[in-house]
Formats: sequence, C-alpha cells, structure tokens
Amino acid sequence: MIGLTINMIKINKQILYIYYFIIIFISSINYSYASDNSKWLSINKKGMQEYKERDFINAEKYYLKAITEARKSNLGPELSATLNNLGLLKIEVLQFKEAEVLINESLKIRLQYYGLNHRYVAQSYNNLARVYESSFKINESIDLYIKAIEIYENLGDRYNMLLARTLVNLSTVQLKIQELDIAQMNLIRALALSNKYSEDNSVSLSAMQNLAALLTQKGNFVEAEEIYLNLIKIGKNNNKENSVSFARVLNNLAVLYKKQCKYDLAYPYISKAINIWKNLSSSDYSNFAAAFHNQGELYKAQGKYILAIESFKNGIGLLDISIDDFYEQYIEQSYSLINLYLKMGKKEESKNLLDIINNIRSDRGETNITLENLPDEIYEECSSSNI
Repeated sequence: MIGLTINMIKINKQILYIYYFIIIFISSINYSYASDNSKWLSINKKGMQEYKERDFINAEKYYLKAITEARKSNLGPELSATLNNLGLLKIEVLQFKEAEVLINESLKIRLQYYGLNHRYVAQSYNNLARVYESSFKINESIDLYIKAIEIYENLGDRYNMLLARTLVNLSTVQLKIQELDIAQMNLIRALALSNKYSEDNSVSLSAMQNLAALLTQKGNFVEAEEIYLNLIKIGKNNNKENSVSFARVLNNLAVLYKKQCKYDLAYPYISKAINIWKNLSSSDYSNFAAAFHNQGELYKAQGKYILAIESFKNGIGLLDISIDDFYEQYIEQSYSLINLYLKMGKKEESKNLLDIINNIRSDRGETNITLENLPDEIYEECSSSNI
C-alpha cells in the first residue's frame, strides 16, 4: 500500500512537471510572437488627433502609415482598429464605397480575434450599418444595427450607453421608412438607458431629437415643439450653438412651425441653422442641403418664388459634390425646383434642369423622364394637428 502511494506521488510529480513545462513552452511561444506595438500606437494616435481636429488629409496619412506598420509587424487587432478609424474618416468625407471596404476588412479581423460576442465586433457592425444607411441600403443597415444591439445586450449593463446609441441609430433609419411605432419604442428605451448617466449626454440628446422628429411626423406638434425648445436651451447652456447638431435642431423646429403655417416663427430658426452650416467646415452636406430645401419650401408657401428658387439651387449645388452618394435626395430636390419653374412659366429652365437629370439617369442605366411624366409637386397643407 505504501509502495503504491509512493508510485502515485512519483506519477503526480511527473504530471506536474509536464504541466509546468507546457505552461513555460506556451508562454515562450506567446512571448516570441508578441510584437511591440508602440510605433503603431504613436502613429495611430496622431491620426486620431488630426481626425478630432477635422484635418482629414493629415489624419488619413497617419492612418495609412499605421496600417502599414500594423501589417509589417503582424499586429492583427491593431490593424483592425486603424482600418475602422480610416473607415469612419471615409464616411465623413462621403467616400462610402471605400468606407465599406475598410470597415468590412476590420470586421473580418475582429471576428477572427475576438469572436462573435465582443464590443469591437458590435462597433464594426454599427459603423458598417452607418455606411449602408448613407448609401440607402436600408435593409442591410437595419440588419447590422440589430446585430450590434444583440451583442451589447449579451454583454450586459456595462455597455448600456453603446446599446442606447445603437438604438438611436436604428431609429434614424426607421424614421426614414416610416416605421414610427417601432422607432418610438427604441427611442424610449434608449432614453431610459442613457438618462441613468445624465440627461444632457450626447446619446440622450440624439434620442430626444429623433423623438421630436417622430412626434412631428405623427402630428404631435405641441410635444415635439417642447422637446426642440428644450434641446435649444440645453445647447445654449452647453455652448453648442455653433455645432452641426444644434443646426439640425433649429432646422427641424423651423419645419415644425412651417407645418403649422407659423412662417414668422420658422424664418429665424431656418436662417440661423443655414448660417451655422455655412460657417462650419463640415461634410454634413445632406442635412445642409435639406435645410436649403426647407427654406425654399417655406418661401414657396408664401409665394416668394424668386427666393425659393435661390434656396432650391443652393441645396442642389451642395449635393453636386457627390451626386452618386446623394442621388435620391438630389433627384427629389431637383424635381421640386422643376415644378416651381413650371408654376412660374419658366419652361426653358425646367427643361434644362431635366436634361441634367436625364444625363445622370442615363449614366446609371435608367430611362429618361419627360415633363409630362414628371412626379407631381408635393404640396403640404398647414395643420394645427396635435394628435
């Protein structure tokens, strides 16, 4: 019995020795393949700083250097981070095809290193959804936002703010396709999550803005106005009066007043919004162009057609920067101008603009349209509805 026990001890010692040897061997493998990422980190940080200062040209130069360094040093996770950063930059400068390629590559690397249930994977899903949203690939965008939401839900309370932000992003797409009830549920949930931290954090403010836009679409004008005025007050208190987000709030409040025929109230807000966009070095062309369009509609509603034409032209001119990326919006705003030309008897001007549209349609493989089959003017009746 004693001999058996001694033999067992010897066997256990051998097992322990083998286990110890395996651990040392694995550690040495990890150490031997672990690369120094300090050079990559320095370059990537410089790119992030330039991006923060909105110097996108220099930011891209640093990001490309960081990508080269990461590939050379076999730094997979670091490579995925810079690819993601450069993808976000491409979104800012409206190069959506390039952004899609970069973020997709980042996503593949992150899935390889982190697996399906990781915050970096959720981040990539969210960013790729933004690309698809901007490219009007609505279904693909919604699917990716939902994937990101599911990951954040699985990760628990620690990621509630990221979950709330993604819910807000999803609601933005749902507003575009008129899924108002689902969007409202997502926004209420996002507010409940984000308000636990503070009532004026960026996520809460974005949720409030979307909720006000939703209520406007539903005709709940009093509630929407209250939210917009509160957002304006918060923006002034936080010295955000010259920001893109503040301009969007002013624009949306002007649209709300126009819907109620409160033109005198609408003018100051839309004018201030446009002036903010003019003074900013921003690539928020879609919303800026929409603001000019809204201003044109406001002038048109009062019969100020010359001013309306100028505003419509300004909006279309902004979209000229990248028609491929803003095609649907460009066409819609152009139709409004053509219809106004026709209303004023300016058939030659309407024909010239239609020729431009048809050239674009031809390049895209679409059939030409004529003045006879042009979509009718959209005329919006004023309403004091507060459903």
